[in-house]
Amino acid sequence: MYKPGNKSIWKGRQDAGSVRDVWHQVVECADLNSKIPKGACFLGFCSDIGVKKNLGRTGAVDGPDAIRRAMVNLAVHFDESQKITDVGDVVVSGDQLENSQRELARYVEAMLKNGSFPILLGGGHEISYAHGKGVLDSFPKKKVGIVNFDPHFDLREYPQGAHSGSWARQLFDEYDNVHYFPIGINEAVNIAPMFELMRKKKQSFISMEELLTESKEDLLAQINYFNEQVDIIAITLDLDVFSAGIAPGVSAVNPYGALPHHIKPLMNELHKSGKVVSFDVAEMSPPYDDGRTAKLAASFIYDVVMFLT
Repeated sequence: MYKPGNKSIWKGRQDAGSVRDVWHQVVECADLNSKIPKGACFLGFCSDIGVKKNLGRTGAVDGPDAIRRAMVNLAVHFDESQKITDVGDVVVSGDQLENSQRELARYVEAMLKNGSFPILLGGGHEISYAHGKGVLDSFPKKKVGIVNFDPHFDLREYPQGAHSGSWARQLFDEYDNVHYFPIGINEAVNIAPMFELMRKKKQSFISMEELLTESKEDLLAQINYFNEQVDIIAITLDLDVFSAGIAPGVSAVNPYGALPHHIKPLMNELHKSGKVVSFDVAEMSPPYDDGRTAKLAASFIYDVVMFLT
């Protein structure tokens, strides 16, 4: 079920006489069924049904609004030509996960075809099947790169239906033009058949060990090689790629994870390619957060928006 953007959440600090200093002053709200805005568009996916099916910690259903609240006081460092619009949420209930994923994918496709830049707010990582489907349906004749910052491959089978750990496998099963590049893979939490599937599909990845220990130059070289192989890039940032010490509010807490300075240079290099068309943040789970994780998500969204200016 789709709900349009709601300005009531966009309230925060405001200095006397200030009109355009922080994001809550400039974010507009819209109904995608009436008009699709240009520029950056925030669209939430209120779901943790896929997390529950994947035996993770529930709570990510409230992730989109937690991220919004963390963004209200971000500083404005762009002119009025850069638009930011909250276009609301797709809300999942009952057994409607797959229908809601298709609904979200249609909105992503519509935004891309309108020249918008979708920034999707999760929610469980089931968001990324819908995200990827929307991008792949928009560019059927292009080589589409899906970059996943995540310790998990998310290549689990799904005999009982879609879940948060199956989205990448679903995309492989449905599309031939997927170029999948996971970054931060932890061998200890991915079973051997997933590595075999990556080899069979001739896909590359960067392990968590490499992410934490390899030189910045070597890692950027891998990013640039990937950039050269694809026409279009969609990025998903699973917040459990980060160490539990800085990202406690996730569906699957990570005892051996990255810090922001490991991720940001690689993210920036992807954006510098000019091929990134969309972005999502996944696994934001407010019941386990003290504000750190939501603010971390907001900081990466801030960088994405600044790349659009």
